[in-house]
Amino acid sequence: MKMKNLLIVVLLVLMAGVVHAKGMEVTKKAGPNTVTITLQNDPPVTGKNAFTVLVKDAAGRAVTDAQVTLVYEMPAMPGMPAMRYKTPAVLKGRLYTGTMNFSMAGPWHISVKVMRGGKTGTAKLSVDVH
Repeated sequence: MKMKNLLIVVLLVLMAGVVHAKGMEVTKKAGPNTVTITLQNDPPVTGKNAFTVLVKDAAGRAVTDAQVTLVYEMPAMPGMPAMRYKTPAVLKGRLYTGTMNFSMAGPWHISVKVMRGGKTGTAKLSVDVH
């Protein structure tokens, strides 16, 4: 009976770790706004990776009236042309959400473009996709 209880406790601890696993989170400036992008996987993986973007204005208030687009690209390598993809983010509550589909492992550059009031700010980051 004690062994069974121990097994249940171990399984619960392992499951709690999976449930609370955190994705990759990066905060950067995009013009007058601050963006926090969270990728579902840390590190990102080949294939689909869900993301969220929180946009805040200079006063720290959530921005919900912007157009947010992610452009992700891999530079050209010997024998391979550069790859470039673009995906719009959709507003859900206070977060902009979407999915990036990385076609292969390696270094990728991500630009988070926030268009608001006729002005566009861009935050840039790089990730190593596994």
